[in-house]
Parts: sequence; C-alpha cells; structure tokens
Amino acid sequence: MTERQSAGPPHGAHPRVLLAGAVESLGHDVVVDWCARLVLGQERPGDPDLAWLGGTEDWAPYWRRVWGARGLLYVWDDDALEAVAAALGDAHWRVREMGLKVVRAHELTALSGEAADLRDDENARVRAAAGRALKAR
Repeated sequence: MTERQSAGPPHGAHPRVLLAGAVESLGHDVVVDWCARLVLGQERPGDPDLAWLGGTEDWAPYWRRVWGARGLLYVWDDDALEAVAAALGDAHWRVREMGLKVVRAHELTALSGEAADLRDDENARVRAAAGRALKAR
C-alpha cells in the first residue's frame, strides 16, 4: 500500500472531494464499478471503504444505494447506465431522486422515458427531480 492509499479519505469532506480521492487511490473504473454495484445492491468482500462516500458500515441498505448513485454524479462512465436505470425504479424514493439527479447531471437521454414516468411519482421530491431532469435537455 502506498502512502497515498494509507491516508484514506478525508473525514467530513464533500463527496466531490472524497470521490476524487477515491479515483486517485483506487482508479476511475474501480470507483465507477463500485458505485454502480452499490446502486444495484451487489456489494462484494474487498469493496472500497464506504468512508470514500462519507458513509459507515452501519448504513441501511437504501442509503448505500443512494450514495452509490450520488457517487455517479462525480465519477461517471456510460457503463453505469444500467445502475442508474435501476435507481429510477427503486422502491425507496431517495434512490429514485438521486438517480434522477444523475440523469440530469450527465444528460442521460437514454433514460428520458423512465424520467418522464417519474413525473407522476408518489413522492413530491421525486416528481420535482423528474421535472428538472427533463428540463435539462
């Protein structure tokens, strides 16, 4: 382990800073894959420490999906599109809302239909995020 890796993520830093550090320490592809797998609920032994997202091991499963999606705001690759599509159909509204933020941030036109469907979501915050995602085009 290098000195850079042993330092770990800076406590209390903004997710943008944390994810930049994760990319520097672990590599872009590793971080994108990890965030996508968090959204999909596919964690593995040996995955990066949740502290790279500002979290802890005692996070509820839906928070892991939310923060995995939030990670994709800052570290993106089109290989994560399937995970974002899954986020838009998640049972928990916070995951759907964050998925819509990713759609907006990366202008994911491939998910426009799914985003449009969420304009009728039961949750007001999801409906608002769907409207913003669609206006970004």
